[in-house]
Amino acid sequence: MKRTSTSWYIAAAGLLSCSPSLTYAAETKFSSQIFANFSNLQVDDRKIDSEGWQPDLKRFYLNFDHSWNENWKLKVTTDVQWHRQQDPTDVWFRHAYVAYQMNKHNQFKFGVAELPWIDYVARRVGYRYIDPSLTPKNKLAGPTDLGVHYGFTNQDFSFAASAITGGGFQKPRVGDQVDIELAAVWHISNAVDLATGWYEGARVQDKDDKPKRHTAQRWTMALSYQLKGTRLGVEYAYNDNWTQVSQVEEDASDGWSIWASNRFLPDYSVFVRYDWLHPSRRLNPELERNYFQVGLDWNATNYLSVAFVAKQSHVDSLIIDQEQNEIGIWTMWNF
Repeated sequence: MKRTSTSWYIAAAGLLSCSPSLTYAAETKFSSQIFANFSNLQVDDRKIDSEGWQPDLKRFYLNFDHSWNENWKLKVTTDVQWHRQQDPTDVWFRHAYVAYQMNKHNQFKFGVAELPWIDYVARRVGYRYIDPSLTPKNKLAGPTDLGVHYGFTNQDFSFAASAITGGGFQKPRVGDQVDIELAAVWHISNAVDLATGWYEGARVQDKDDKPKRHTAQRWTMALSYQLKGTRLGVEYAYNDNWTQVSQVEEDASDGWSIWASNRFLPDYSVFVRYDWLHPSRRLNPELERNYFQVGLDWNATNYLSVAFVAKQSHVDSLIIDQEQNEIGIWTMWNF
């Protein structure tokens, strides 16, 4: 990310931090989280530098949390990645927002904050340090964005809405219009949720001289079960013109994800997941992607989780038939 963007975030956080009253004893917390793995990657019928046993730094978060009182809070999270055979990324600001807790049901966030759908589904699927869920993994949605965010929760129903730039946290930009993301969850019971989400906007693809020919849209739904260490769920996503806002051609994509896990001992769980994606329904309708994951998770300490994981990805079309296999150890460190 450019230095100007970094400076803008720091300045914005500083200005926002001046608004709440300081009559309450402040509380500050620093923490970090690391997602790292060491795995063997093999790609059929190809020889690439990333094959073999190599490490990856999937995520390195540094968190700063500050509470002025029970209503006003500030959160800043930096994000760095270092994937195999690549240079480390710039320092991104994954979070940089002020939160106002109006009451136990209503909350507002101002700045770069979590978007409703991914934040919800990630908590239902679990094992985020292995891989993100269906939509972020396939770049069909973003995790955070700059804007105004609202959330409502109670025992039976939850609702969230974000008015955002659409540029994402990695390359923050401001376009000519405001994008909207919505999510609603019906808590059918203490274990079962039925959720749906909607996104509409330009995703800053019409910035500068680019024309706005189409509107990017996404519809999502999920049915999930989570109780006493057992998780089951299914997610569906349909995206329309997600990358075609300024292009002449129209396109769409859709996909499914199914997951299950069980914590059979206090510190051990098994998990499995399968994704199917149709990434280009109109421009390349024969193209399909499949992803399979199975593993054993060990909660080694309060600071460390270790997973032994096997993955398989398959891409198939009229001209491509390629399989990728990976096996290794994935870790999550919390400090």
